[in-house]
Amino acid sequence: MKIFSMNDCDWMIGLSADACKAEYINIFGEDSDCADDARELSENELDTLKFTERSDDRQDETTRTFRKQIAIEIAKGGEFPRMFASTEY
Repeated sequence: MKIFSMNDCDWMIGLSADACKAEYINIFGEDSDCADDARELSENELDTLKFTERSDDRQDETTRTFRKQIAIEIAKGGEFPRMFASTEY
């Protein structure tokens, strides 16, 4: 699995940029600012970008690197591609 930056706010997890772009458009619609320039994150970005998970009541917060979160997502299983992270939620 790889992480793809769709824009400045959203990241998808999947096997290819094309599959992630198609799912992003499926979620957000044709008019979304889905990236013609979607790109795979670099090794450095996987180790420096932070994934923050908050409880529903926002009392508890856990932060880890995107690389560590990929392992968690893969272990969960399920369908890919899917949303990985967003600064908007």
